[in-house]
Amino acid sequence: MSSLFGRIFFGAWLTAMIMVLAAVYITHIREFGDPGQKDRWEGPELFREITHNLRMTRRHGSDHFRHWLERQPDDVRGRIFAIDRSGAEILARPIPQSMAPLFTALNYRNREAHGLVDKKPSVGFFVPQRGTDNLRVVFIAGKSKGELLLRFILRSFWPILVLATLASGLACYWLARYLSKPLDNLRTATRRVAAGDLSYRVTPILRGHGRELGELAADFDSMTAQLQESMGEQRRLIKDVSHELRSPLARLQVALGIARQKNIQALDPELDKIGKAADYLEDIIADILSLPVSGSDERPLDDVVEINSLLHALTDDLKDEANSKELRFDIRSDDLELLVATRGSSLTAALENILRNAIKYSERGGRVDVDIKHTDGHCSVQVTDSGNGVPESELQAIFRPFYRTDEARSRESGGFGLGLAIAQRTVAQHRGTIEAFNVPAAGLGIRITLPLLDTSF
Repeated sequence: MSSLFGRIFFGAWLTAMIMVLAAVYITHIREFGDPGQKDRWEGPELFREITHNLRMTRRHGSDHFRHWLERQPDDVRGRIFAIDRSGAEILARPIPQSMAPLFTALNYRNREAHGLVDKKPSVGFFVPQRGTDNLRVVFIAGKSKGELLLRFILRSFWPILVLATLASGLACYWLARYLSKPLDNLRTATRRVAAGDLSYRVTPILRGHGRELGELAADFDSMTAQLQESMGEQRRLIKDVSHELRSPLARLQVALGIARQKNIQALDPELDKIGKAADYLEDIIADILSLPVSGSDERPLDDVVEINSLLHALTDDLKDEANSKELRFDIRSDDLELLVATRGSSLTAALENILRNAIKYSERGGRVDVDIKHTDGHCSVQVTDSGNGVPESELQAIFRPFYRTDEARSRESGGFGLGLAIAQRTVAQHRGTIEAFNVPAAGLGIRITLPLLDTSF
């Protein structure tokens, strides 16, 4: 059992069952075979009949008891032995060797004795008669300890075990849930924080679970609050710096335009390099400014877009880029109307970025597959390139801002690690999911799943 709840539950349950079984053994099984426990003797009616005839023997003599014993079944006679004053057994039977000590213990002062005969609980009686005559009787009152244990198991043990199992199971289940639920809440909190939801707090959930857990929850919330504040300041700083960079960049582009108007052909190569660097910097600043300041920066989805039409339009716009690498688009869809709520051109920009990446990292002469599917009120768009893919260990990391893999996302390719980060946050704001995976015999696949609008009336 790998879960903490399972280990607590089964550990406590096993402990409770051992305690119950030990208590049953101490209070029941251990006393089996004790001759002093009359309520455990076999045949209480037979015992009462014996004592009645012993009283009659005291008045009428040993012959009365011998005649009574002769009339009993064989199994009863085999459990009752009696010897007279001369030491002879009244039915002339041999006395079991283990019964001799019990006969010896019976006398005028000790008129009742208990002991074991062949490990079976037995009781002996000394019966004085008129004159100097007497009779000593030994009655094997029960079965052996092993036989009694087997009888107890067959008759009484299983109901006790079932009731004990159910009662201890319910108690241990409640205990395990009480102990493991706060840890499950903390695990949920850490996963949400790891997913970027730094506004999640656990103190209200763990209130009333003890001082230690309360302090742990307070420390956890303090940590996430500091992380949230630090990340917010970091993002605001990046945006502020990006805004400040736009002014000198604009002046640089103006100066570049003036330099080109002077038509000095010897400077054209250098001016082209400056122009490409300025355009590259402009793209970086635009992408940085498109990132939300915080993960909770949500705006209403007040527009609608049809996914099939949108993707066909985007692939038409990108045909020139694809043709430059001799690539072709292969679009497969169900030809159904798939309406998705959106905001402005945010979803369009995210899908366009993914298609551009597929073109950028596909090998020359390959193809880009676009699969559009509809299932259970959602639509999925999968874009697969024909490149080298991404190492499995970095499939999650490529959605982090400014992250690039060494193999596929190099600076020479023109990317700077913001496109997929923006796409992920855009999809999340549309209440959808995005994932990356390597496709066998192809390249990297990006699948976006979005909820469809309910058009039923």
